[in-house]
Amino acid sequence: MRHLLPALIAAILMALFIALDTGRSLGAHPWWSQKTLLIGALIGLFLATLAGLKLRPMPLTVATMLGTILAFATAKYGQTQFAASYAEDQLAGQLWYLGWMATGALTAAWLTSVVQWLLNRE
Repeated sequence: MRHLLPALIAAILMALFIALDTGRSLGAHPWWSQKTLLIGALIGLFLATLAGLKLRPMPLTVATMLGTILAFATAKYGQTQFAASYAEDQLAGQLWYLGWMATGALTAAWLTSVVQWLLNRE
């Protein structure tokens, strides 16, 4: 049960991010801003919970934070290139879409590892 508590807290935070549609305000397309974060959050929570069983929380926190930054940068790059090509560059569109899905997954994993690290500090 103690391995599921960080995932539960992270799931509540991700649900709040999805309900507030933070992806749209950060640059996700309005049609799929919530969907990409939802799909990504489910993947990230599952992977972080499994990784938390084997890895120590601090290295996992650093790795997921760096991954989140890279995924967000990929999504922003895809967004700007897709807009600059007047919606012709399919690769840029995929980078934009999948970058947001990866951002959701890695954000959920990062939140899970942060909560796990905070709970294990005591």
